[in-house]
Amino acid sequence: MCFLAGSLLPAAAQEKPVYRERTGHRVISIKMWIESLVSGPIIHSVMSDGDTHDVTIDPTGATQSYRFESPARKTAYFASREGEAIRLDGVLKGKPVARRLAIDSRPWYETVEVMLRDYALAGSTSPVFFWIVHPFEAKAYLLQARGEGRESIEVNGSRLEALKVRVGLPGIGSILWNTVYWYRPGDGMFLRYEGVRGFPGTPVTVVELLSGK
Repeated sequence: MCFLAGSLLPAAAQEKPVYRERTGHRVISIKMWIESLVSGPIIHSVMSDGDTHDVTIDPTGATQSYRFESPARKTAYFASREGEAIRLDGVLKGKPVARRLAIDSRPWYETVEVMLRDYALAGSTSPVFFWIVHPFEAKAYLLQARGEGRESIEVNGSRLEALKVRVGLPGIGSILWNTVYWYRPGDGMFLRYEGVRGFPGTPVTVVELLSGK
């Protein structure tokens, strides 16, 4: 899949879209936008709890490097792709970390909300496989995305038509864990996410667009 740097986020992204993330009684806000630099576009995500994610995109639209900082978790590291590996250095839970995460030739999509945009717009139901680094674990996982067509969903109190993409572990593993992303038809704006980020019994996390439409 090939992405054009300028099309990673729709024009409305200049407004720095704001999202609300709710997990049980915990609620935080998220600002997400793209910055164009000579070294490549960077997708910024800034959370109200202090966490920040900065993802640099390569010419193919996949992740080239990733910087994650979480003061509350005493974590701050930088990860970059080196062929079929991801090199990661920094601090994890207050301790120095230096790892080489073995992957393969498949792409690394650290910001799924943005990097599956074109896949969603294409309306494909064929699976696409990609790697992602779990920010709190600093480990790489292979995931699978599959389009599931259109459906009507609620986003911040409004009913909207959306393109549905289910993301989970490959193969039978998807039965054990999967999440859902919804995108707006036409421009691919990320609208909503639902999934469990933890062990069984963990409340469902819901992320939805609040402003920047």
